[in-house]
Order: sequence, then C-alpha cells, then structure tokens
Amino acid sequence: MAGSDALSSNRSGAMAAGMEQLPAQQNLFGESLEELPVVRAALPTEEVVRTAARMPKNLHFGTSSWTFPGWAGIVYHDVYAASALARYGLHAYAKHPLLSMVSLDSTFYRPAPVEQLARYAAQVPDHFRFLVKAYSGLTTAPESTRGSGTGESVFLDPDFATRAVIRPLVEGLGSKLAVVLFQFSPLGAVHTRAPGSFARRLEAFLGALPVGPQYAVELRDAQILGSQYERALEATGAVHCRSVHSRMPPVDEQVTDSGKGPLIIRWMLRPGDDYESAGARYAPFHRLVQPDELSRSRIAGMVRPWLVPGLSGALSAERDMHIVAANNAEGSAPATLLELAKVLAFRDLNSVEPFRVSGSGRGGAPRDC
Repeated sequence: MAGSDALSSNRSGAMAAGMEQLPAQQNLFGESLEELPVVRAALPTEEVVRTAARMPKNLHFGTSSWTFPGWAGIVYHDVYAASALARYGLHAYAKHPLLSMVSLDSTFYRPAPVEQLARYAAQVPDHFRFLVKAYSGLTTAPESTRGSGTGESVFLDPDFATRAVIRPLVEGLGSKLAVVLFQFSPLGAVHTRAPGSFARRLEAFLGALPVGPQYAVELRDAQILGSQYERALEATGAVHCRSVHSRMPPVDEQVTDSGKGPLIIRWMLRPGDDYESAGARYAPFHRLVQPDELSRSRIAGMVRPWLVPGLSGALSAERDMHIVAANNAEGSAPATLLELAKVLAFRDLNSVEPFRVSGSGRGGAPRDC
C-alpha cells in the first residue's frame, strides 16, 4: 500500500548503529549523560505530517512497545539495538507526528518500579499518554493452564494491584497515565462455564481499586462477554478494551457501546493467525506485509461516528479514543496506524463503503499475548 511504501522509503538512508553522545552532566537518576546514547528520530514524510495534522488531539495512536530496530527510517533515524531503544528510545518515538501514545507491555511480566516509570515519563512531552498492561499475575487464573504451578496466586487481588501496580504507575507517570489495562489470559473452564460468577468477582476487584486511573479489561475468552460482564464494567467505571485477536469475536461486535468512557482498541493479530508465525513472516516489521482491510474498516467504523470536521480542516473528537497496533497485526505497527489515520482523515465521514477484503487470515492455534 502507498502508506507503507512512504513509511519504508526513508529506511534506505538508515545507518547501522550511529549513536551520538550527550554533553557530560548527570540526569535526575544520577547517570552520567555523557555515557547515554542518543536515539534520533526519523524525518517524517510529508504524508505522515499531513495526516497527523488532521487528527484530533484526544485521538491517541500508539504501538505495542517501541523497541524495534526495523523501524529505522520510519520512527528512528538509524538502526539501534533493541536494548538501546528500550532505555532511551521513547523521546524519539514521541517525536513521530502520529504517535502520541505507547502501550507499555513489559509491565505485564513484572511490575515496573517508580524510578523506571518516571524515566519513561521524562522522555515524552506533556500531551503524550501511556497505556500500561497490569502484571499478569492479577489476570491469570490459578485454575488455568497458564496459572498452574506459578506459586502463590494474586489473581484479582486488589491489595496487591494497588500496592505493586497502581500506586507506582500514578506516582511515576502522573498525568501521562491514560489507561491501566487488565488483560486476562484464557481463564479456563472454571470461569468460562460460569461467566456470571467471574463478572461478580471482576466487579468486586475493580471496585476495590483506587479511584482516579482509567481501568480497562481485555479478554481472551468470548464466553465471558455479555450483559453481566458489561454491568460489572459500568458499575465500576471501567471499560472494555476491544481487541483484534484470533480468540475474540470481531472487534466491533464484542460489547454494546454505551458511549461512556474512552474508546480503547488494540489491533493485535490478524484473525485466524498466531503470534509465532506472524512474527516470523513480518520481521523486521518495516512494512505492511499482509494488510487486514476488514479489521481496518471495522475500526474506522467505530471511530468515525465520534469525529467532527472543523473549519480549518482538522478533525475534533467528541470522545477520548486510544488505538494501539502491534507489528503482528499487518507487518508494521506504525504503517498500520498511518493507513488507519489516512482513512479517517481523508475519506468522507459519512461514507459507509466497506473496504475490499483481500483474503482470509491464516489458520493456526493462536497464542495469547
């Protein structure tokens, strides 16, 4: 597609490692800045700048993590090691005109300390936002395959969540914290056969968390969806995170949209695909490999009703919206977001013409992520 070509055109000029040095002084964390590599931002294409200028300020696009060397020439000026991008790359990422948010995924595996979170917040401007995945122990049922043999369970433990997750996030990220996401791994038959019982337990958990942050729930079991689940979210002010994922129904058919709270969408995986094979096909994630036009059409259809054209040509939004894309969705998360933004920016907002579906997704047993 044209957008992916425009994104990848800058790649040819990317150099394989260049890292400049900051002046000799210390930062707030006591590190010598002369030893810190500078990760430089790529020069955005005219298409990216023009598209981003049309987007509402409260429509935040972001990617699932930011540590991909293959984004050289797209997001980053050069090819940097993933480890360097993880520690120092956010400030360059945040300079991309379209990327005003990021999904912090490493916290799914281990809660981040306040100091690390503050380091991230210091690298980005005030308007930038973080969607943060809560520690997986809170969302992994001990009865499930993933939960067996993991030691003492903190599944749906609000005290642990408050102490180890919520308070550090609020202190470290401050106003830049947009969403705390509880992504549940496949729960197992104990819960999927009794969705009402799970919904009641979820409501009690969410209701016991500190007031202030926006909480969202993402599922990997379609059996949990329904009126009892939606009532649990509404009662606690939480929202459902709609996901494009092989284990879930179509993104626009998962819950009834009451219009309350932000619209949160994570475009993770082409329906019918699995993470391992998608990652192998799509690496190094520098271009769209397998466009998923049906999912793009569905997501655009969910966003478009909330957009209002302005006299200056820019759009405004009547609702906060956060859209995250992963590389495994189509091949390159930044390219995925650009193509979606172009659809929203330059097509008639009243148009309901569907995209041409280019083919069905590949089969394979999906792995949760």
